[in-house]
Amino acid sequence: METYGIIIARGGSKRIPGKNVKMFCGKPLMAWTIEEAKKVSGMSRILVSTDDVEIARVAKEFGAEVPFMRPAELAQDLTPDLPVFLHLLDWLEEHEGKLPDALAHLRSTGPLRRAEDMEKGIELLSSHPDYDSIRAVIPTPLHPLKTYRLEGDTLLPYIPDEVSGIHEPYNAPVQSLPKAYASAGYFSVIRTSTLRDQNSMTGEKILGYVCEAGNATDIDTPFDFMIAEARMRERLETSKI
Repeated sequence: METYGIIIARGGSKRIPGKNVKMFCGKPLMAWTIEEAKKVSGMSRILVSTDDVEIARVAKEFGAEVPFMRPAELAQDLTPDLPVFLHLLDWLEEHEGKLPDALAHLRSTGPLRRAEDMEKGIELLSSHPDYDSIRAVIPTPLHPLKTYRLEGDTLLPYIPDEVSGIHEPYNAPVQSLPKAYASAGYFSVIRTSTLRDQNSMTGEKILGYVCEAGNATDIDTPFDFMIAEARMRERLETSKI
């Protein structure tokens, strides 16, 4: 199964200006994702879709391809991932005349992602041809049956008892509830046919596999950045021992 790694990174980050190229433990943030992805034998290319010249320069410096600059209309604050992936596939078909079997979604905001987890995800999807995609998950930090919604001043369970089939799960020990998982944006692989034929980033049949929560940092705020740097420094120090 030929798989390309895809990093979608736009300029204009508001919470952390220049986030994708901000220095993180001695390298631009996105460099960590590129370098780890290059270790994955199941990923034949690493492509970056960006609208930003500086992001493109850094991506190339660290070994990724930037075959085009993404149109501004596909680099807005609320632009979803799907049209960006479809644009990339259309470009590849028009300019190279061929498409990979699947695209691996690599968020540059996850610098602690491990190559072995990416390798495992690609291998699992390849060995399950009846599945549309695969997504890495971590144990959810807050169980969904422990969440609420407000109607005026009234606190109500976000997931009603009649849906969960469990009476007052918000009062039950979390260990007694069914295990729940979150994707955390860590890693996913989507078949090209799923993207194009189903117009979806997942399709209907999704494989899942559990990864270590400590590797699934997703940087969105300055506090996230600080915590992720601390974790990376700890990893780097441990590797020297």
